[in-house]
Amino acid sequence: MPLPLKPGYNFNYDRTSRPSHYEMTIAEAYTDFYGIFYMLSGNRLIYSSDFTSIVQAGEMVFIPRNRYRRTTYISDAPYERILIKFSDAMAADLFQTIGAEKYNELCEEHVIRFTEQTQNKILSILKEMEREWNSYNKYSELILKGLLNRLIILCLNERIVSGIHMLDLEKKSDCLANAIKYVKAHLRENPSLNETARQVNVSSSYLSKIFISHLHTPFSSFLLNEKIAYAQRLLLGSKMNMTEIAIEAGFSSSSYFSDCFKRATGMSPMQFRKTNEQGNHKPA
Repeated sequence: MPLPLKPGYNFNYDRTSRPSHYEMTIAEAYTDFYGIFYMLSGNRLIYSSDFTSIVQAGEMVFIPRNRYRRTTYISDAPYERILIKFSDAMAADLFQTIGAEKYNELCEEHVIRFTEQTQNKILSILKEMEREWNSYNKYSELILKGLLNRLIILCLNERIVSGIHMLDLEKKSDCLANAIKYVKAHLRENPSLNETARQVNVSSSYLSKIFISHLHTPFSSFLLNEKIAYAQRLLLGSKMNMTEIAIEAGFSSSSYFSDCFKRATGMSPMQFRKTNEQGNHKPA
């Protein structure tokens, strides 16, 4: 069974091949150190205090402190893995920069998956770690800390989440947020999908897919809902007439505004204003 960190060391690198039916007889306790488990070949069933999952070649498990971990065989194939352990001292600068919660995100995903391209990047960093660990000297901890930081940041940025590359997912989130901001700020101009997509530097088809996948509504429905909501605020918070409100909310005419409003709310704009004004003036 893998041992804790050696006295005086803040890091440990272990690359091991095991026969097909190797099994850890007892769980290993990660007490005052963290762990990163990378499967080079084969597959294993991994147990922890909060999850059980199968880990296959090219996949990674991040292990927090104060956690128990154990693996066992699930096939007749031998396996090879790399196990890295490190203390707070090795991750302190990184955690201060990105926040310890980012590392916890990796732990909470249990099994981290990557594209083949990212797996090759990971292997390159791990090979550098192995070379440095095998020729350990007074500068090695500093070098290994840098490599560990690179590895964790790479995994944060390039892991696969819900079948989507993390950078693409973040791009989608940023794109969606910027699109929503643009729409809200330009309701009067009745922004189209194409115009909004140009403003956030993506294609219109890409933006359309993001609205459906993230908000579960087409862009056109989102835009109309925002225009109706804005018109409701104007009806209750201003003395503007129906034509003025229609223009401000981005409708081509007061009649079209009235039709859309009634389909969305069940009453005409004037009825909405009168009903809510009466409700606001009821005696206490």
